[in-house]
Amino acid sequence: MSDPLAGAGHSHDVEPLLNAGFDNYRSLANPNIRIIVARDVVPPFRFKAGGWELLSSTTEPGSTIKTRITQKGFFLLRVNEDGTGGSELIDFPSTSPEGLAE
Repeated sequence: MSDPLAGAGHSHDVEPLLNAGFDNYRSLANPNIRIIVARDVVPPFRFKAGGWELLSSTTEPGSTIKTRITQKGFFLLRVNEDGTGGSELIDFPSTSPEGLAE
């Protein structure tokens, strides 16, 4: 499902916040799921994530991640089990046993 706010002027609301820094959160339901948002912005998917744990407030993401935050208001990713990297997620994954195996 596409974000109805993406490209509809929403980026103007987020852009000034990007200068204030970023917050990096970990899902309490699935610690491999992380989200990066502009500092002091409440991350989406709160219920699907089982809540978010703030990891850091000084995250300085790369330009691709900043662009995604400008477009969508957040950057959602799954961190590899070994911590060597990760992949971007479009939506929060299902918490069913089948969804966790994706």
